[in-house]
Amino acid sequence: MESDTNGLHIDDRTLNRFADGVLRQRSAAAVRLHLRSCSACRREVRIIRALSDAIRAVPTPNPPDELFHELFPEEPGNAAVIPLAVPQGKQPAFSRGLVLSVGAGLLALSATVLALTLGPERAVAGFSTLRFNREEPGALTLRYETISPLAAAPGLRARLRYWVPDSLRYTQTEPGYRVIELSREEPGVFSGAVALPPGTVYATAAVENLDGNYIDSDFGRSWEYIETDAQGRATLDARLYQVRATADLHPGRAVEVIEQALSEYPERPELWAALLLYGEGAMSESSGEIPLRAHRKRLERMDAAARQRDPEAGEMYTLSLYARFLGREDLEAYWQRELTARHPRHEYASQARLETIVLSSMSHAEKLDALERSWRLAPTPSVAQVGLHLSSAVADPALTGVWLERYASSPVLRDSRLDVEVTERMAEEPALGTIAEEWILTQLSERPDWLGTDRPLTGTRANFEAEAAESLARLHVLLGRLREAEGDRVAALEAFERAAELGWNPRVFVELARFHAEAGSPTRAAQLLALVQADPVIPLERYVPEGEDWVTAPTEARLAAARSAWRERVASSLLNEPVNRGVRLEVAPGEEKTLREVTGSGVNLIVQSIRSSSIPSASLDLLRANAGNLEAAGARTLLVTVEPGLPSEVHIASVDRTDSMSPFYYDRRFEVWEALGAWRDVQYFVVGRGGFLRYRGEDLTTAIRIALMLGHDSPVLSRELRTGGRRPRRGGRSSATRTRAPWTRAGRSDSGSGAPAVVARALRWCKESCVLSPSVPYNRLIVVE
Repeated sequence: MESDTNGLHIDDRTLNRFADGVLRQRSAAAVRLHLRSCSACRREVRIIRALSDAIRAVPTPNPPDELFHELFPEEPGNAAVIPLAVPQGKQPAFSRGLVLSVGAGLLALSATVLALTLGPERAVAGFSTLRFNREEPGALTLRYETISPLAAAPGLRARLRYWVPDSLRYTQTEPGYRVIELSREEPGVFSGAVALPPGTVYATAAVENLDGNYIDSDFGRSWEYIETDAQGRATLDARLYQVRATADLHPGRAVEVIEQALSEYPERPELWAALLLYGEGAMSESSGEIPLRAHRKRLERMDAAARQRDPEAGEMYTLSLYARFLGREDLEAYWQRELTARHPRHEYASQARLETIVLSSMSHAEKLDALERSWRLAPTPSVAQVGLHLSSAVADPALTGVWLERYASSPVLRDSRLDVEVTERMAEEPALGTIAEEWILTQLSERPDWLGTDRPLTGTRANFEAEAAESLARLHVLLGRLREAEGDRVAALEAFERAAELGWNPRVFVELARFHAEAGSPTRAAQLLALVQADPVIPLERYVPEGEDWVTAPTEARLAAARSAWRERVASSLLNEPVNRGVRLEVAPGEEKTLREVTGSGVNLIVQSIRSSSIPSASLDLLRANAGNLEAAGARTLLVTVEPGLPSEVHIASVDRTDSMSPFYYDRRFEVWEALGAWRDVQYFVVGRGGFLRYRGEDLTTAIRIALMLGHDSPVLSRELRTGGRRPRRGGRSSATRTRAPWTRAGRSDSGSGAPAVVARALRWCKESCVLSPSVPYNRLIVVE
């Protein structure tokens, strides 16, 4: 067979031992390195795996019943047969090393093997390639080869974003997005084609299964198409868009990509400004004066060179930006004036005007006038966003309506979360209530498209749909508030209940509980507040401000029902995937352990990142807030990163950590990354008892809930489960009388309210008015007392 590199291949025996997982760690690492560049050996591994799975699938014939009695005749007085428990789903041990030595009888299976799907295990997962071939302008073919779990799929999908330079725009205002269906040529090999506009200089893609919940990426990078010149060097436009895309999709790699581009184009202000923008700590005091002096000399050199020619708008803008970062206000002002004078309709000029307007001391009215003038020169999405924000602040309905229409006309720089924030600002102003309600109804009429441009390349369908449901829930809450202010309580209740159904969010439950309490239905309010208290995750902010006089303490029976509802909801989304815990990671300088040794036999919440600095500070704060509960549940938190990052970043997760939160472990060879099936800069996993993966996703709150639930499944911790993760005080009294939730007041309980007739009527009215799906667990908590 032909080699992709130097004509050398790994012998069959070693490949068999590697596929079987019995090769020593150092040898296995060498094989992994070779597989990345050798398609022939990857194909051999796929065939070995397919043969092994085919042999497993061959049923073992049962011997005739009389044969057993002939071999083991019954003896008089024999004892009763004791049945033996057979573990379900456990396959007998089988060595792939014996596969190729099987006789000619098994060779007849080879024709069938190529059509078989591969097994679910991830023994050699993560070694995938996606190759782009642009045979003619406008046509791009893709070929994807993998030995990951995606190899077994009948078909796959590639989602691709592309960039086309435009002389009037600094960013692409029309969505550059394509979805490509990849058909399977053989197990682990898929191909497809897509038409791209002429002039495309850069594209980035991710591959996923057809339900959109398993993504494969180039070790957290996303595969890339980069336009090259006649000498094979990436073009400047391609590098600039690569920096933009990387900063958006994989921020942890931005500096690496910028430095690579600078090695090819060392005198481009766009790249040096980006290096200061994304290179955290590059201009800190600890870096000394020499780097800053070097930057300023470079700025002066590039400034002098640009004045000798006619620079493009992008170069002018980034020269002004670079000067601002270095404190050269004179050069910043000069290049902004030149930019707006020479290219007044360019989006770079629009951006420069926008920054000047926002940072000025003008009044809101004066800023809005300046924004209107800028909009007429260049109608850019960023100007529309700022205009909408300022017009909402002055609460002018006519002006807000104009800027809202402009904002809604372009999908660029928008997502569902920003739309909700815009709506919240408008809903806070009574004068804008009508506009806000119309905007809410418009958004609710649009169905989120998980195959559309709104879903990031590195985001799963499940996470997208969860975020979309949260955004819709927030919109329904705002709609409920507006309709309550209008006096339409029936419509308000419908909106609040719909929000609770969509979001399953404690904040939404509190909003709905407040409404029921004010409507004279304390029983329903208490049921909803029980769901809030039963949520085991401690939030960073209180759900209910102190001093709320409508809050009542739910009974223990309601808390038990609420905990059951939470558990049922969480359990419905659990994974059950085996994890290769034989992979190794660095636990201390020069010391390695297997993932099995690190995780032990308990529940582990794993935070996997490319760089330690990639983990959001809010995530670390949430982990610290819940560290006590996780420890009480017997769940550990492991912080695993591929690269240590800057010296100032290495210790961030060790600050105020408890025994349940580890220091950083290092996964420099991506072994844990592969074993868990990671694909993002930061991702969260829960590995349960027995080493099975129970959660893989982007939401830390959900991961903490699952870790707490699995931890509390321990019989030793069953009492902790009954008390919602809080240790009951001594004395034997129930938590309903001795322990108060953060949102309760002393002396309030609905258990002895007596349920007068007016409350009973209100409760019946609430039940009849609710629009609830029968599948929503919390609907079962509505009980007439």
